[in-house]
Amino acid sequence: MFELHKQYPKCLQWGLPDFLVDESFSQKKLGEALQRNDSSPSSIYMALLCAYQLGNLEDSERRSQVKNLAGYVKACKEQLDLKVNPWGSLVVGVEIPAVLSQVASNDEVVKELLEEAASLLMRSSEKLFDSQGIIKAKHYGVLGSVMAVWARCFWGVRTKHLNLKLKKSFVNTFEWGVRQLLGLTDGQRRLPALSESTPVRISKTFVGMLLYLGGDLSDRRLAAHVGFPQKEFKQRVADHYLPDATLHSEPAQLSVMRSGWGKKRRELTVRYDRKELWLDLRSAGSPICSSLFAVHVVVDGQRLAVSGNWQEVCWESDDDADYLELEIALADGWKLQRHFLLAKEDDLLLVGDVLLGTGAKADLEIHQELRLAKEIQFYADDNHNEGFLWSTNPEAVVFPLALPEWRAGTRIGELVAQDNVLRYTVCKREQRAMYCPLLFSLNGKAGIKKYTWRRLTIAEQLERQDDDVAAGYRIQIGRRQWLLYRSLTEFGNRTLLGQNYSSEFAFGQFHDDGTVYEYVEIE
Repeated sequence: MFELHKQYPKCLQWGLPDFLVDESFSQKKLGEALQRNDSSPSSIYMALLCAYQLGNLEDSERRSQVKNLAGYVKACKEQLDLKVNPWGSLVVGVEIPAVLSQVASNDEVVKELLEEAASLLMRSSEKLFDSQGIIKAKHYGVLGSVMAVWARCFWGVRTKHLNLKLKKSFVNTFEWGVRQLLGLTDGQRRLPALSESTPVRISKTFVGMLLYLGGDLSDRRLAAHVGFPQKEFKQRVADHYLPDATLHSEPAQLSVMRSGWGKKRRELTVRYDRKELWLDLRSAGSPICSSLFAVHVVVDGQRLAVSGNWQEVCWESDDDADYLELEIALADGWKLQRHFLLAKEDDLLLVGDVLLGTGAKADLEIHQELRLAKEIQFYADDNHNEGFLWSTNPEAVVFPLALPEWRAGTRIGELVAQDNVLRYTVCKREQRAMYCPLLFSLNGKAGIKKYTWRRLTIAEQLERQDDDVAAGYRIQIGRRQWLLYRSLTEFGNRTLLGQNYSSEFAFGQFHDDGTVYEYVEIE
């Protein structure tokens, strides 16, 4: 362990947020923290630094510091819970005892602490990650730091500096975790925050150690592709040699939808473990937004409270599209379903909210809010309801499909931005349900093409259906056209624009002969 720190002096900073790394270290601050048994992140980090400095101390001073650190570890272990503070629990329960064992292997307290280290590592792989090495969303913020503790301890075992028996299932989770960490990076050697905190930087030496301990040829190709150069892959690697670009886990409540691994890829990360959803949207490497995707539902003038967390309803992924549908319960028997669809070859992202009730009619309102990246500006069209997202170049066109195309006379809602927050509002009177779709064309050139959208008439058994029975839209950008359909009631055999659907949801592209190639159809 000391040898690793000597070879990589910054290895203790791997995967940690900048605010913690920037904490100044002093013996006085450490002594106060140890005396108080302070289990705050900054104190634990100082204790870890101190442990790695034990090899430089004289025998008498070292024995005294080992005693202090061992007592601190025992006290902190009683305060910390793995599910609440994973990084802190692993540092005090595994890594500090591992380092102490190198200089005080015969100390009875150190022996006792080390005996529990392997089982804690095992529990961390079972409780924090799913079976494919994807960290659960509620622990996402410590992914880098947890993997760093694992890597340093795994290195100690691999080089026989540390005597821990690691189970095969832990090693498998570690190896999968290496791939998933690489797949979650943003192409700029960072892990997106997916929260109010800042992204975590991932160093090349950290990735090099992860690949050495748990990476295979495919992982090394992926590392080279996402910004961590590898000597054996100096040229760009073709996508078919890389792992699947899409990453999804219902147990982890985390999804990464990607059009591929190319430089112009479109990617959306969705975190849905709480009452609020967190989105991170990027187009060709440019950040579009990384924020909460807030939604407020108003029924007959009263805002409905949320009575649960988001639950996954459906996930589908193939070469055409990634599709995720979620649901959350609201007060008074209402529920909100939200879907995300990334059409991979079309540079389209569809976000739709469906408000469903108990069958009684009411005045309904849906208010969506999404904070744009600081590099992005929103410009509304003077005559139409769509808007344009710009950085130094045009990035996207946003189509509020539930609103009419023309701004003049629009009374059912608006798409606006204020203080860099995109707000989409749709209001309907005397409805039993409502569909509120928003379409992003993640191609800056879409704004210079001819485009339009229309709400379609829907019939069932030759009778026109009300807006709260089902909704359908035709979208055109340039020469290409798409069809969107969503049922708001029990399924029926319905017709729109010459197409028949008995499904709940469908999205596809029109062929020249008028038929539709469905990217996604949910029965």
